[in-house]
Amino acid sequence: MQNRIWIRFLLLVLALAGISVAQAQSSNLLANGGLEEPFRTLRGGEKPQYIAEGWNLWIAPQGGPDINVPGEVVLQAHPGPGPVNQQGQRSQFMECAFIRCTTALYQQVGNIQPNTSVTASAYSMLWTCNLGGGISCDSAVESGAQTRIGIDPTGGTDPNNPAIVWSAFVRPHRAGGQEPWTQQTVTATATGTSVTVFLYRSDGSKSDLNRTYWDNAVLTGTTGNNPGGTPGQPPPTPVPTLPPVVAFVVPQGAQEDGSIVHTVIAGDTIDSIAFAYGLTRVQLLELNPSITDPRLISLGQKLLIRAATSSAAPTAAQPTTDAAAPTSDSAEPTANQPEPTSAPVEPTVAPPEPTTAPAEPTQPPPPPTEAGPQPTAPVVVAQAGSVDPASTLAQVCVLMFDDVNTNRLRDNGEALLPGGTIALARDGETVASHQTDGTSEPHCFADLQPGAYVALAAAPAGFGLTSPDQRRVQANAGPAITLDFGAAQGVQPVVPPPADGGAPLTAETAPQTNPQSPLEQVLSMSGLVLFGLAGLALLGGIGLALFLRRR
Repeated sequence: MQNRIWIRFLLLVLALAGISVAQAQSSNLLANGGLEEPFRTLRGGEKPQYIAEGWNLWIAPQGGPDINVPGEVVLQAHPGPGPVNQQGQRSQFMECAFIRCTTALYQQVGNIQPNTSVTASAYSMLWTCNLGGGISCDSAVESGAQTRIGIDPTGGTDPNNPAIVWSAFVRPHRAGGQEPWTQQTVTATATGTSVTVFLYRSDGSKSDLNRTYWDNAVLTGTTGNNPGGTPGQPPPTPVPTLPPVVAFVVPQGAQEDGSIVHTVIAGDTIDSIAFAYGLTRVQLLELNPSITDPRLISLGQKLLIRAATSSAAPTAAQPTTDAAAPTSDSAEPTANQPEPTSAPVEPTVAPPEPTTAPAEPTQPPPPPTEAGPQPTAPVVVAQAGSVDPASTLAQVCVLMFDDVNTNRLRDNGEALLPGGTIALARDGETVASHQTDGTSEPHCFADLQPGAYVALAAAPAGFGLTSPDQRRVQANAGPAITLDFGAAQGVQPVVPPPADGGAPLTAETAPQTNPQSPLEQVLSMSGLVLFGLAGLALLGGIGLALFLRRR
């Protein structure tokens, strides 16, 4: 009798534990995270695209006849085997045969509690090779094919958004009959009420066989109005997203009427454009009311940055006086220069000897100085002057000026500014730094290895930058690149698009955490619940034992 009672008690506890495990496993916030049926049709025909319901497809812009060709990217439901699915009856199969492709599956998830931690994971596998001996070839790591997953904490759908937190790239290539399904995990902090999960792949060369398999994607986090998480557990510790850096946008100069219009190119986003011109997203959208969804802008679209003004600032292409009729030996125009009473007439006799020497129009203008700066836009330009064609090193020159009228252009009379700091970084490490003195600029960082750099500027005390505080530049051997940073007194620093604070996470500095097993999740999330249920079961077992004993 006693044995039967204990057996019933144990069965009851195991049943309750099974219910808790099932509840924990059903907490995936992704729709069809298992990438199972049904699959919907994006395109039929010889090279169809069938994508798991709930997911969307992104393909990088076409770069040639064999790079990111949309019509050559095939999607299908893979039933297994060859390879066997990681779990379930289906996995998502992607084929980019005979081309190179950079693609992503993505899914937006709403009803997320802002400022809470979300974690995504997914399994991937690669099979890329040149057939030669047939379809039995091993996957070639040298193809450069790789996968990663990411979370956009803002809920956007552009995988180029710098706010996305990415896992490290992995290369789970199928070889020797082994099918190395590899799980990738990433954690981020939601900045709004929605996030987006990306399953991303790229390669370095085209292959005859160029396949990617995705399976078993999971997103966990806090939804709705439950900021505290699981009862009895502390709220999840927020994990910082990438630092507030937006995609590099080269500001475009003013037009003849003083207006500024930006033409959208590949890689531009609303936030990156706004940041480049010192605007907020709200201000940019107010200037362009035709934009109904800030996530959707198109190549070639023209966005108004500044309306036309009655007195446009002079530019190098639009001088304020007739360049063919110099009236002074100074490069600076006078404040109250009289208007000519009549149009200049071509003299028929030799003119008298001028009292001052006219400016030589054929000589290139000198670099901007405090005495006579030339109006320039804050763009990357090649510096005039002789260049050693045999040089294999690059140089980047920088300066900071007092942007009195805060128009981000260095106009006549706007002097060099001392007390600012400009540093040059590459691959996250500072390679050089300069504190401006207002007299020796532009200062050139010389003997640089060609490549991509980031210039970072900080304004002097009491001043705020009117131009972006970060600029990316491709330094090539030969001509120097000059970067102008404007600052004005009392200006508040431009606030970049919202992002979590903290140091950037990299593959080396990010905290390494191992995904929990379902049992560990149950123990950590439902320990108190199980303890309470076990207590109830114990009381029920004791009552049942007393009842049976009386019989």
